[in-house]
Amino acid sequence: MATRSKRRRLANSQDNPLGTPFPNTLPSDPSASVTVEDRQRWKGFCEIESEPAFFNVMLRDFGVKGVRVHEVISLDHEMLAFLPQPVYGLIFLFKWRAEDPDHQESTCPDNIWFANQTVKDACASVALLNIVNNVPNLQLGEHLERFKSFTADFTPHLRGDAVGNFDFIKNVHNSFARYVRPE
Repeated sequence: MATRSKRRRLANSQDNPLGTPFPNTLPSDPSASVTVEDRQRWKGFCEIESEPAFFNVMLRDFGVKGVRVHEVISLDHEMLAFLPQPVYGLIFLFKWRAEDPDHQESTCPDNIWFANQTVKDACASVALLNIVNNVPNLQLGEHLERFKSFTADFTPHLRGDAVGNFDFIKNVHNSFARYVRPE
């Protein structure tokens, strides 16, 4: 079994959005969390590992109740039968590509909440929101309830942009950010 790469980066050596020199500002512990101040100054989404434990913490911090994320290594019927029921959705991993208008959903059925991923590295948040916002009677928490209501009439593309501009979602997502030493 291959070892998972730990990907929880706020910035790389070519792109330091914090405006501070890396060598002088990095803590001695390379796995140290990014400070709250640095997370608030960062305008993007950090790259995080696709890890169910991280997703569960994100859901908790979003305010969602009654949902757990489990890793699935096969879509065989026997494997899926071991999952706790009900299953609300599956998250498939694909490499993010810059916006391609020919491959963006322009509409979706009225009873479906769907956001395109329009922001780099926001895939975890977008995937989780695309699932939990479609589960009837799920407790989403105050912030997500207002966000879902606010974006109800948006196109999937505009919802994706709204995800990228919603500081609450971005701050929860970026809570996994770690400093990365330049190579």
